[in-house]
Amino acid sequence: MSATIELFEQYKQAIGVQADRLAAQALGVKSQTVSNWRTRGSQAEPWLIEKMCVALGLDATPWLVRVLAEQATGPHNRKVWERVSKGLGYKMAGMVALFGLHAAWLTQLADEEFQGVANAVLDLQRILDFMGLALAG
Repeated sequence: MSATIELFEQYKQAIGVQADRLAAQALGVKSQTVSNWRTRGSQAEPWLIEKMCVALGLDATPWLVRVLAEQATGPHNRKVWERVSKGLGYKMAGMVALFGLHAAWLTQLADEEFQGVANAVLDLQRILDFMGLALAG
């Protein structure tokens, strides 16, 4: 089951509805959007993940990381997200994204086990730079 569908099912239960259509309305999306999640394997947009998490009282960070990992094309990209989520932990990954730990600082850490994570963070920084965003430093 995809992260989006898993979260959506929890959301439906929390708001007390069984029908996808009613939960879609509560989220402010078309029922076709939910159908696409179910049948085409598409994922909810980040703002929807966050909205469902807020309603459930959950931290959105692990859900967002899971969605990104599931959307990643190719095994190499999926491995990056796995390293980010496992090596840094969901909380640390959220801090990197939100508060901007400087990637250069991370690469100065000599621990071999941490080096793979530092490389993943540098990959993340490159992606953010491409998107016009940046990790604060």
